[in-house]
Amino acid sequence: MKNNLLPSLAGVLASLFAVWWLHGFLTADQCLDAGGAIDYETNLCLSKNDQVIELATSSSMLVIYCLVIMIVSLITSSLIRKLFKR
Repeated sequence: MKNNLLPSLAGVLASLFAVWWLHGFLTADQCLDAGGAIDYETNLCLSKNDQVIELATSSSMLVIYCLVIMIVSLITSSLIRKLFKR
């Protein structure tokens, strides 16, 4: 049973890391598109007069996250299963 669980767990962890990285990238892009700048010490989006710009997660971003989770998880677990069959 451990052999069947390990690839799935690795796939889920890899997909969570991928979504974490993608969220940071998309949030920074959304901030720059709104005319703001990112303060890397506080990780906030600031306007030209140093006011915080609130960024919302859109439904299209959530769909992208779900797709990334499914695809990365499937690919990672499949590759690990193939690697351990040898």
